[in-house]
Amino acid sequence: PHPTVILLHGYPGNEKNLDLAQYLRNDGFNVLFFHYRGAWGSEGEFSFSNVIEDVASAVEYLRANAEYYRVDTSAISLIGHSMGGFAALQGAANDASIACVAGIAPADFGRIGGAPAEALEGFSAYSDTMQMLAGWSGEKAVSELQANAESFALAGLAPQMVGKSVLLIAGDQDASVSAEMVEDVAAAYSAEPGIDVEMITLSGDHSFSWSRIALSETVLTWIQDCR
Repeated sequence: PHPTVILLHGYPGNEKNLDLAQYLRNDGFNVLFFHYRGAWGSEGEFSFSNVIEDVASAVEYLRANAEYYRVDTSAISLIGHSMGGFAALQGAANDASIACVAGIAPADFGRIGGAPAEALEGFSAYSDTMQMLAGWSGEKAVSELQANAESFALAGLAPQMVGKSVLLIAGDQDASVSAEMVEDVAAAYSAEPGIDVEMITLSGDHSFSWSRIALSETVLTWIQDCR
């Protein structure tokens, strides 16, 4: 059986981080990558709440098929980028057995949803362009973020992260998820006794375009120690 990573893509998932998947596979990890329901041809309708549920479904799928896929069910980790980072942290908070979770430029949808309505106009317009997300629109995106601002807040998950190892990575030139947003989440987790949190800032934009090797090495070093 192999330690296994569930790799979660962002919003909508143009950057899939499959180079990171191969980097982890080269070190002996299984990696499960999937598209959320309603995304990129997957059946169903997309929503942020469904994304969180889909992470739990992926974990259960691995547990149910552990022998076939040679999964060490005691060593399942969640790693996500952007919205995937949000989903990874939410998924780990909801599953006591997940000990290792990493958010790469994790989008704090609670913080975004709590912003003034006019600040969400750009997010709404961007969401309207996402034809690859079934049943989706800017209006639905903003409405869901506003309705779930409290439960979507990553800092508020701190009590559920006790006993876990959490890696948070920010890009110093990220125009989508600022380093400050990631630092605020890290501060909340650091203030909660019992969380092993590591915050790292790399040179990079939102996709870490010129620092992919540094990103992969950072994640691998952390997860080797975590397992």
